[in-house]
Amino acid sequence: MKIEKIKFERSGGFAGIRLAAEIELDDLPEDQRARLLELLDDVDLDNLAEKRFHSRPLPDEFTYTITVIAKGKEYHLAGGESTLPASLQPLIEFLESTAKRQMRNKRHDD
Repeated sequence: MKIEKIKFERSGGFAGIRLAAEIELDDLPEDQRARLLELLDDVDLDNLAEKRFHSRPLPDEFTYTITVIAKGKEYHLAGGESTLPASLQPLIEFLESTAKRQMRNKRHDD
């Protein structure tokens, strides 16, 4: 699958601070791109995208939205941290780290 872009958003939590990023695979260093593709290979996007993980979020729970844009198709996953499968945790951690890095870099560029 040819991944073009990933949109990631984390909202909610105790402080309610939103974290979001659009990640272009071509903009990532080779080692990070390889790791991200490995994590995506470990996740069955076709199967997960068909499931609904929405439920009423628990108090102070993070809510995640992940959209993977591949050639000709979009995969959309969303839900609270208690409803998403554990298999997504490594991917979520990678995306959170990348989003935080993007925010730091943007602050330094401004």
